[in-house]
Amino acid sequence: MTFPDIFLDRIEANGIVVGINNAADIPVGTLFTQLVKVRVEGNPGSTTATELWSIPISLRITDAIIYRKSTAVVPRGWGVGLRLEGAGMEAVTDALNGKAAAEHVHLRAPGAA
Repeated sequence: MTFPDIFLDRIEANGIVVGINNAADIPVGTLFTQLVKVRVEGNPGSTTATELWSIPISLRITDAIIYRKSTAVVPRGWGVGLRLEGAGMEAVTDALNGKAAAEHVHLRAPGAA
């Protein structure tokens, strides 16, 4: 079973968080409880991922935007703009601003591994 997990790319000037759904379909209303930074090393076909840190957050999706239209569900593998509400946006901003090229920042929902 896969759980909600979104890789984050950036935050737009209007506050929209841009990312890619890495796991199962994710409905609007999903609550993310972890902000995670991972470093990926190696070559294609032989990579390792090391979790650098994980911090608790409480961010809920209030809107998901794909191709400039709101959607009720973010399909697996799709890029999306998210409106998030709750505690942890400052940590998301700091993590995205401080990540290196081989590092990835993502949101996890309960049960995601």
